[in-house]
Amino acid sequence: MDSTAGFWLDAWDNTYGGFYTDVNRTGTPTGTTKWTISQSRNAYGMTRAYMITGDTLYINLARETLQFMYDHCWDAANGGWYQRVNRNGSPQSPTANKNAFDQHYALLGIAAFYEATRDSLAWEWLQRGYADLEAHLWDDRPDYFGYFDVGTYNWTASTNKSFNATVDAMTTHLLYLYLMTEDAQYLDRLREIADNMLNRLIASMPNQSIGFAEGYNSNWSVTGSNTMTIMGHVLKTGWCLARMDQIDPNPDYLQGAKTTVDHVLDNGYDHEYGGPYKDYNRVTGDMLMWGIPDTAKAWWQMEQAITAGLQLYSLTGEQQYLQVADESLDFFMKYFVDHEYGEVYENRARDGSFITQWGTTKGGSGKAAYHSTETGYYTYVYGNLLVHKQAATLFYEFDDADSLREFHMTPLAIRDTALVIAAVTRDGQPYADFDAQQRILRLAAGVGGEFAVTYAPAAPLAIAETGNTLPDGFSLAQNYPNPFNPVTHIDYQLSNFSDV
Repeated sequence: MDSTAGFWLDAWDNTYGGFYTDVNRTGTPTGTTKWTISQSRNAYGMTRAYMITGDTLYINLARETLQFMYDHCWDAANGGWYQRVNRNGSPQSPTANKNAFDQHYALLGIAAFYEATRDSLAWEWLQRGYADLEAHLWDDRPDYFGYFDVGTYNWTASTNKSFNATVDAMTTHLLYLYLMTEDAQYLDRLREIADNMLNRLIASMPNQSIGFAEGYNSNWSVTGSNTMTIMGHVLKTGWCLARMDQIDPNPDYLQGAKTTVDHVLDNGYDHEYGGPYKDYNRVTGDMLMWGIPDTAKAWWQMEQAITAGLQLYSLTGEQQYLQVADESLDFFMKYFVDHEYGEVYENRARDGSFITQWGTTKGGSGKAAYHSTETGYYTYVYGNLLVHKQAATLFYEFDDADSLREFHMTPLAIRDTALVIAAVTRDGQPYADFDAQQRILRLAAGVGGEFAVTYAPAAPLAIAETGNTLPDGFSLAQNYPNPFNPVTHIDYQLSNFSDV
């Protein structure tokens, strides 16, 4: 995480603020355009790097990056985010259409930063961006509900539906909004998005040679001209449905997650070297080679295999999902990570070798700090809490305030009773004002600082099969999970049904 986030420091514009979008292998900017999603994705990367390392350089830079976005990337006259601005923040093509992909991803960094800081300005902008999405891109027709794919610059018309308009709403902000607030309005919208995944995207799969349809008209009819299907998108859909099953258990969600991931394993996965392949023609089933002689793999699609695999392993215990996560992570670390200059390459050939035709560029309109840092972040969080069943610590920076505050602290999609806060420190000292089981951190008026929150699995107590043998005695050595919290709840389950 540290070397990945640190790579982007040279891409920061010390004169005007914001990150340059186009960056070469060494981290040197190669252009002066600043895409809004680059700012948001880099703010996300800086925030997650801080949450893992505790290095305040990263959270401070995330704050400055978002301030550049607030000052320059928002269309104050019409609402919504400009796609890109020039070096000093003037919008390029201010009357260009606004697409859901950009509007969703503009909220990514804001949502992550708010999670780490509960900053009131970030919340204001998160709500402003979300309200604009709901007002201009949400189609509330009962038979065709979902996010439109594109709107005019002044929102006089919005049309079409797509994978990105649908699934990226969850990955960028909706899930975080729900986890941070537990507000039913966000869960309701998540359920509608999950319905679109199941009954639009996955429902199109039987009519394809591989994958699912990714482009639709406004009434959810498949767009015939868009024949590309992307294995990373199929995997991401599985990851999202697995996370939905974690927070809102539903057998349809779990089956949908298994269907998509199993489909990639059967049709678009490299079982020799590990990791998913990239892109296919969904009609013919042919892999899209893009003018190169060997098959290719993309950095962000490796992430989807890792995260989907870890979540499904947590839900099912099936080894194939842990295997796909392990194989993809191993390939990613061996061949995508640049151990000389930091960060990761965008593409690798099937065996991990360099693709000469595509170069070594590391920053562009489609690549910033997001997917690489998210891979590291969720490998740490999922690996510890979901797979190894051990504690994980994350850092937060909360300013003081004039009144009592209570923060919901749920850093991942997980069964509500499966996670507890094990310990908290404030500026390095033990801090006791929290509810371990409800995962609520309380800050009295005037209380702020850097908080290190340690999360732990709330596994049920296992009872050994001992027949009629009774123990000689037992004792509770300390108040688990936190000696500073005066209440202990011990969950247990019987191996067989019986009267108690």
